[in-house]
Amino acid sequence: MALPVVAQSGFDALSTAFLSEWSSLAAISLPLVGTAVGWRIASWEAMLHERIRHLEGGATALEAASRFDGLTGLGNRQALNEALEAVMVARGPSGGTLLLIDLDRFKYVNDTLGHAAGDALLIGVADRLRQASGEGAQLFRLGADEFAVILPQALRRPVAEFVCLAIEAALAEPFILEQGRVMAGVSIGATLMSAEDREVADVLQRADLALYRAKEVFGPAHAFYDEALAREVKEGLELERDLSRGFVDGEFYLEYQPIVAVENGDVRSLEALLRWRHPKRGLITPDIFIPLAEKTGIIQVIGKWVVQQACAAAVTWPAPTGVSVNVSGDQFKDPNFVTHILDCLVETGLSPERLTIEVTEAVFSVDIDLVCRSLAELRSSGVRIALDDFGTGFSSINNLRLFPLDELKIDRSFANQMLETSQGAKLVDLMHKLSETFQIRTTIEGIETKNQLDFIKRLGIGEAQGFLFSRPFAAAEALSYLQARLAQRAATVG
Repeated sequence: MALPVVAQSGFDALSTAFLSEWSSLAAISLPLVGTAVGWRIASWEAMLHERIRHLEGGATALEAASRFDGLTGLGNRQALNEALEAVMVARGPSGGTLLLIDLDRFKYVNDTLGHAAGDALLIGVADRLRQASGEGAQLFRLGADEFAVILPQALRRPVAEFVCLAIEAALAEPFILEQGRVMAGVSIGATLMSAEDREVADVLQRADLALYRAKEVFGPAHAFYDEALAREVKEGLELERDLSRGFVDGEFYLEYQPIVAVENGDVRSLEALLRWRHPKRGLITPDIFIPLAEKTGIIQVIGKWVVQQACAAAVTWPAPTGVSVNVSGDQFKDPNFVTHILDCLVETGLSPERLTIEVTEAVFSVDIDLVCRSLAELRSSGVRIALDDFGTGFSSINNLRLFPLDELKIDRSFANQMLETSQGAKLVDLMHKLSETFQIRTTIEGIETKNQLDFIKRLGIGEAQGFLFSRPFAAAEALSYLQARLAQRAATVG
């Protein structure tokens, strides 16, 4: 007699017992055991079905658990995808709103206070999201510090805006953890769903583009997807990709603009100005490409190239004419930043006192101790340090007191106002007096008229820069420009 085989996974022990029992029955004459075999088979079938139901129940529980985040109890990415598919299947006239949420400072909390603090913060964030999102909202945790919310179909743009503001306000309040008091901000990208939506990936991409825009804003922010935003963000992403290619292809170059002595017009130094000529978009201004370079990290490579090019050019100019180079705050994060600059001086033969490193007030938002140490080391080697665009950023009197400086450069916006209002004039005078208090040199940018020059001369400002003296010119013209100015100066003196 052929014996039945039980192949169901997970039934090893049960099938072994069943086969053993069947074998013992099969050894007896069938006429004697017909009835016994019948009820025993029925009994084993019942046990098998019960076992199957038990395992199926466990599988269902495991499958359900696979859709939830174990830490916060929120749905996970798989659950979000299924929820979005359900919204699209419903095909209502309005499909609700998807919010993608990125938590600020989570990595900082994890790194400084430990993973337990990070977990506690995430649980607290989930609780506040539940409260702020309102009735009917579906919440999800997608990754370490990423969350999502689907708002109900009936809620459209005005209410969704209100929910975004409520989430921002809720997460702006401090979190009191065992490890200490923690602040967390948030960026939100939102997209409205409609009956035309067919693909989950498309909805997620729209919200992601909006989130990209929101993250460009300092502090808590939200942005809603629209076609204009999509074009702008895509152009920005294309430019990010073009940065590396453009640098390798030689699309970046330097121009120079003189900084002159107010008293006699002597050229003290030339400021190196980075330019990017895109093959399709033409000249792209630094206020556009520098933030992108900082975001992608290529600023480190470009910054080193600028220093090397500027030093190599300046060593060919008549001494003691110097060169000024702008440095981004992100460049200070490179542990070899100071070494590279000093190496450039050695390799090119440029004396350190002919190089000025210009930083903007934005460096005060970086690690101030790191910046101060780096600049102090450069200054001790003879390199001059200037604070550029003064009056437009984050600096305080205390920061100036701690900062190793040789020069304060007043932003051009103040030059535009100083002859228009008494307040504008007083502000320029005040900034110059501040420089004198710290015993550093004052330079003002944006001088374009003789009247402006006469005014700053009366104030006693030492140096100036602007179109009145010269527009920026190509690197190849720098030497001839300086030689012509020296000849002109010699003829005047003679």
